[in-house]
Amino acid sequence: MDVKYSIRDLERLSGIKAHTLRIWESRYGLIAPQRTETNIRYYLDPDLKRVLNVAALVNAGHRISKVAKMSEIELRSAVLDQMQHADNGDALLHALQMAMLDFDQELFEKVLNQSVMQLGTERAFNEVVASFIRRIGLLWQTDAIAVAHEHFVTNLIKQKLFASIDRLAVHPAPNAPFNLLFLPATELHEMGLLYLHFLLRKRGERSLYLGQDVPLEFLAEVSPKLQPDRVISVFTTAPRSEDVGVFSERLGRIFDRPGCRFHLGGHPVRVAMEQGGGPSDPRFVLHPDFDSMRTSLVGSTPLMEAVR
Repeated sequence: MDVKYSIRDLERLSGIKAHTLRIWESRYGLIAPQRTETNIRYYLDPDLKRVLNVAALVNAGHRISKVAKMSEIELRSAVLDQMQHADNGDALLHALQMAMLDFDQELFEKVLNQSVMQLGTERAFNEVVASFIRRIGLLWQTDAIAVAHEHFVTNLIKQKLFASIDRLAVHPAPNAPFNLLFLPATELHEMGLLYLHFLLRKRGERSLYLGQDVPLEFLAEVSPKLQPDRVISVFTTAPRSEDVGVFSERLGRIFDRPGCRFHLGGHPVRVAMEQGGGPSDPRFVLHPDFDSMRTSLVGSTPLMEAVR
């Protein structure tokens, strides 16, 4: 994929100001822009990767005058070494980006494991993985990554979440709140809901995750066997914002029992809230983003509003 980046793209993706990048370019020859036929400057993938590595080291306290002289192999080695000793998530975040851009599964898994070892599962996902997912959004905007990149990293992150859930040594009390989590029919973006499932289980609550692409007809079949205190779902592509109200009414009829509350979030829900098209049923709590849902259900841990 032949992607062209502006200096502003490099600024957004690396966190280094465009003015600073231009100084580094002229003073140290850090990167060399290409030019279009109309003399507009642009940069390529190797430039982005170099800037990401340099940013990771400079943010960790290394002098730009020394970092700029490093070869690509030396930069990569220095970033990996920094990752082993980082006190914050910056080096880990940059390493995740590099692993994704290169489809380097071994490195990606190594960085995820290192994040969990250094920070613990919850902090690793709240601080490192959440920032990484926000960065994926920026890479999408500049066409720097393809669908294959997103699938590559999200599947690896979900594997880590499933493993973390399996390792939880929490046994909920019989009277602990019972949460039922599912994604609607045709909805496949499960990372946010899966992470919420982990947080609820860690909190000591009962949580049943039904997974992706669950039709309401299926819920109607199993509802007599389930008595949830909360029914929770996150929408990314389905249902559409204009259908949130109708969907909610059907869901409310399926779990029409005293004390049951419904928590819905995601982009279609936010649009429905803005347009006044959400459910009027007071049992429903609508959340404009994932973070507000997480705060409402498990408390004010660090932000992870970018998780889908």
